[in-house]
Amino acid sequence: MSTPTPTTEERDLLLLAVQRRRAQARAVLFFEALWPALWPALGIAGAFLVVALLDILPMLGPWGHAAVLAGSGLAVLALLWRGLRGLRLPGVAAADRRLEAASGLRHQPLAVLADRPAPGGEEAVWRAHVDRAAARIGRLRVGLPRPGLAARDPRALRGLVAVSLFAALVIAGPMAPARLLRAFQPAFTPLAVAPPTLIQAWITPPGFTGLAPVFLRPEGGQVSVPAGSHLTVSLTGGGGHVPVLALGPAAAPFRTLAAASFQAERDLSTGGRIEVRRGGRALAAWELTVVADRAPQVRFPEPPGATRDARLPQARLPWEVSHEYGVVGLQAELRLADRPELAPLIVPIPLPGGAPKTARGVRTEDLTASPWAGLPVIAHLAARDAAGLVGTSAAARFTLPERHFHNLIAQALMAVRRMLTLKPDGRAPAIHELDRLAGIDQVWRDDLPAFLNLRAIASLLYRDHAAAAVEEAQSRMWQLALHLEEGAPSRTAKALEAARAALRAALDARKRGEPVDPKEVDRRVQALREALRKRLDALAEQARRDPGGVPFDPTRDPLDARDMQDKARQMHESARQGNMESTRQQLAQLEQMLKALQDGRPDRGPMTAEQQKRAAQRRQGQQQMSVLQDIVRRQGDLLDHAQNRAQASIPSPDDDRQRAGDGQVQAALRRVLGELMQQYGDLTGRVPPNLGDAVNAMRDAGQSLAGADDPSAAAAEQRAIAALQKGGQAMGQQMAQQFGQPGQGEGQDGQGDGQQMGQGDQQGQGQFGRGRFGQGQGQQYGYGGSRGFGRGWGRSMDRRGGQRDPLGRRLGDGVGGRELDGSVTLPDQMEAARSRAIQQELRKRESDRTRPQLELDYIQRLLREF
Repeated sequence: MSTPTPTTEERDLLLLAVQRRRAQARAVLFFEALWPALWPALGIAGAFLVVALLDILPMLGPWGHAAVLAGSGLAVLALLWRGLRGLRLPGVAAADRRLEAASGLRHQPLAVLADRPAPGGEEAVWRAHVDRAAARIGRLRVGLPRPGLAARDPRALRGLVAVSLFAALVIAGPMAPARLLRAFQPAFTPLAVAPPTLIQAWITPPGFTGLAPVFLRPEGGQVSVPAGSHLTVSLTGGGGHVPVLALGPAAAPFRTLAAASFQAERDLSTGGRIEVRRGGRALAAWELTVVADRAPQVRFPEPPGATRDARLPQARLPWEVSHEYGVVGLQAELRLADRPELAPLIVPIPLPGGAPKTARGVRTEDLTASPWAGLPVIAHLAARDAAGLVGTSAAARFTLPERHFHNLIAQALMAVRRMLTLKPDGRAPAIHELDRLAGIDQVWRDDLPAFLNLRAIASLLYRDHAAAAVEEAQSRMWQLALHLEEGAPSRTAKALEAARAALRAALDARKRGEPVDPKEVDRRVQALREALRKRLDALAEQARRDPGGVPFDPTRDPLDARDMQDKARQMHESARQGNMESTRQQLAQLEQMLKALQDGRPDRGPMTAEQQKRAAQRRQGQQQMSVLQDIVRRQGDLLDHAQNRAQASIPSPDDDRQRAGDGQVQAALRRVLGELMQQYGDLTGRVPPNLGDAVNAMRDAGQSLAGADDPSAAAAEQRAIAALQKGGQAMGQQMAQQFGQPGQGEGQDGQGDGQQMGQGDQQGQGQFGRGRFGQGQGQQYGYGGSRGFGRGWGRSMDRRGGQRDPLGRRLGDGVGGRELDGSVTLPDQMEAARSRAIQQELRKRESDRTRPQLELDYIQRLLREF
């Protein structure tokens, strides 16, 4: 197939296109020769621009700056001369070869267009040859420039220069033009005079001291600081050598922060002369005295011993502690007087306010379960400060209180336990006494598990010669003694519960339509009556043995016994008549009576270990609520101050001083509330969120006081009071659910001896720890003086442990809103809810201190009825 021959017009256009392509090819060839020639010089110039943009040249000084500038310029010029001296513009032949190579043409067709036929040649043949060459040319391509720089720069330094230049431009930002200009203008100006030397020195005392930093005067002087303080010296200005900090014979250079800025730090453990030297000359000096930390002082303000409550004997440990920086830990260490080599018995003592400087109080602890109970001990107090120093008190000797058992076998077991404590290796007398007790048949006839436990204790002492066997035997003796002392009420309670559950199961089966023999129902009713009789007899017998230990005595309060026996008799009659619905109703009423009995009169002679623990937890909760009430009262005082200042038409000169004092009190109240929240969380596991809201409101109030903004401070204090009131109600409800209401006779010693969390000295230590709402004070923002917990946080408790409504009537002890004696009918739930709503609205208005004083007084009189 022959190639089409181009026409004359097409050949002319092709020649024009070839001329344009030749020009482009010559330019590309020139660039490929120019770029390798320029690259060395451009690389040097790029590196210089990077240094200039980073503003490094002025740091070299004027001569160094000029040398770098001149060297860079000469290098650029030399490289340009070497690279450009042999550079020429490519010719047409070279351009044609580039076009032919880029377009893939062979046999140099572009050269044919410029050639001429030989003389005497055939013109037609030559023309045909030219036309074929022109047809092969087609569309010419120049191709991309290929300067071949990669071969001359195998390490790709050109990329490094480009990236560095871009980064330098970003760093310089808007300062780039000024820095470039400064790079070409070396500053041959006279050196500036060194700025004057400025020294700042301060000492930071240890954090546990609570002291503010001490700033040292530049002219020197004497200073006294606690051991463990931290010295910081900052020096700026001047010239010459690096300064040196000297303390006594030891010296160390300052740390360089900038061109004329230095700093030195040192922990201070010894005193001496502090000097700041420079070039052998002392710039400043101080005489330092380091006061060593002293151990806390702690003592027994009165002899320790037993509490006054013989029913619940506890160890009473009065204490008094002081330290100039505060005490962080306090404990009592008890050692057995007859065996001082034994490890001490540790009794931790909580401190009011976290780390008080001076505090005193009384710690009561139930140690009757300890094998040392009833034996003389040697006690001393150990107080620890934040630095770890421990101070101890003088030793005090007393007999550790023991529980007084009425059961003779329990008394004998406690004697054996003390015998093993004093002489653990002499087991033969103890085993002999246990064998003697096991031979008293009338004691164990109806209590086989207790007898087996006694024999197991004796076997343990006989067979196991390890020291741990004695401790285990003593623990089991204690549990057996408790069982013997309180076994009858416990067994009758379990039997009564089993009989009640059996009757309830039969009645429920009858209600579901299952076949139940009426005689079986009657038999179970009779069994319930018998179990109830034994239960009441056991409670009465326990009351006669220990009248102070059981708050139930049928001779003084026969209402519960008579009502429950009557209810059981009525239930029996209904069952005999086949009226199962009436029997079910009578059983429900009896169950409610039993629940009231259980809630109001716990089964305890001398309280069990679990009951003692719950009573201690209730007392601790009462103390914490007293602290919260005191916080509310003091918060109310701050609110009164803020409102009085805000409403005053003319500011008083004393406002700033009072505001500063209120700010300090507000900060102290917030810290006390935080510590109270931590202690309450440790006691119950949960903290009402309202208390957290109160902490935030107190912080806002403190900030407003610092800014002299009394209206904002008053608003924040109102929020704090409202949150504290809600938090107190939530605390009461939570503790009532978790620990139960305190029964009669519990916690009596807590009034006199259990206030260790809140007792302070007369100088004000521990002042936030003792709530006085039950003594006629603090009622403006308080919640009443009730010792019980519950929804009212102040409702009175009657002798049955029941709550009263705002009209003084007992709530919900009977069936269907009636009292157990049937003499009083209580309001229905709607009326009780309305009373609570009125009470809450009154408390809400009472917390608004912007109301007129006359209205506030009236609201307070109304709230006293609640």
